[in-house]
Amino acid sequence: MKYKFSNRYRTVIFALIMSLSTALIVSGTIIYLHTGLAYNFMPQWFAAFIRAWPIAFAAILVIAPAVNKLLDLFVEPAKQ
Repeated sequence: MKYKFSNRYRTVIFALIMSLSTALIVSGTIIYLHTGLAYNFMPQWFAAFIRAWPIAFAAILVIAPAVNKLLDLFVEPAKQ
């Protein structure tokens, strides 16, 4: 890859990618379970995703550091 982002943006980029994929999967699944593949599935999915993505993004930014600290208690560090 020709250009890479600075490591200081790693947490935000991680949260963007993780929240995008999580919000897409969860909102799509919930809409499908409630409506099936109705004619308006895609618009409903998009509307649900747009509402869910910022919430998932903020949650991951807040929760990820605490989860990493918790994992440090149970997972050995990688050997170099």
